[in-house]
Amino acid sequence: MKTSKISIVAIISMTAGVASAQDFRGAATLGYGHSSVSDGGGDFSTFTGDAIGTLSFDNGLHWGLDAKYYYVDPDDVSSDVTVWDLGTTLNYQFNSGGVLGGYLDYADAELDTGLGFDLSTDITSYGISGGYVAEGVGVEAWIGESTTSPSLPGGADWTDIGALFRYQLSDSAAFGGHYVRSEISGSGADLDLYSIGLGGYYQFASGWGTYAGLVHQSFSDLDTDLTTFGVGVDYNLLEISPIPAQFSLELARTDIDVAGTSGDIDTIRVGLTFPLGDRSVATPLNSVARAAMAPRHNALTTLTDTAF
Repeated sequence: MKTSKISIVAIISMTAGVASAQDFRGAATLGYGHSSVSDGGGDFSTFTGDAIGTLSFDNGLHWGLDAKYYYVDPDDVSSDVTVWDLGTTLNYQFNSGGVLGGYLDYADAELDTGLGFDLSTDITSYGISGGYVAEGVGVEAWIGESTTSPSLPGGADWTDIGALFRYQLSDSAAFGGHYVRSEISGSGADLDLYSIGLGGYYQFASGWGTYAGLVHQSFSDLDTDLTTFGVGVDYNLLEISPIPAQFSLELARTDIDVAGTSGDIDTIRVGLTFPLGDRSVATPLNSVARAAMAPRHNALTTLTDTAF
């Protein structure tokens, strides 16, 4: 796996020099969310920025890039959390529709404790993937590993597996889902986290669209479950202005169950999404629907992507 990580970076660095771009599709979303925790748990605000893009080359290569930033600011508390989540993929699509490639993800989280010092950690995930694409249908599966800094205690291993599917019914409708599992084991450690989700988008009238997502995540060894549901609408501002963007509004709820004790987090999100390149509309990148249809390559960052 460590050799694969180095190879992926090397291949990506050479791609621009050996092939000419044929097509670019992407999107970017600026978002804000306000969340309330049940039973007097307090409120917090979240400021987000998301971007995705895929460069397709005339030799069958597809280079994907994505980035996510979020800043979580609890009300009436001096501490806050800042997270960067970056990723890249490189895939080759055969004439038959088969796809083979690899991925490299990096996430960095920093907690400002408000006590004069910060706590930080980062996760690097890398692995290989394969799938099939044909006539609006896409499936993908991957296997890889993650490393952390600081390192896991006792040299424990972190293994990731996952699969997703996506179906583009038409230019105005799409749905998809995922299953991602991360296992940490070795030196007395035994932790298992999985994520499973479904989401979709539908443009139902001139300029108007709706989207929804449902994601369930579970720390099986910690008796902790989280279920998040989100539903929203968006409107293409080109219908009333020269601004090439979609304004979105989403309502979401995360139900949390820890050893039989339950609570929930209610969130309202707004976003401004800018489709880029050869794309006219896009599912808001700060939505539960997007997290369900396009998960991260490990279950932990998929969880944070769903929540924020």
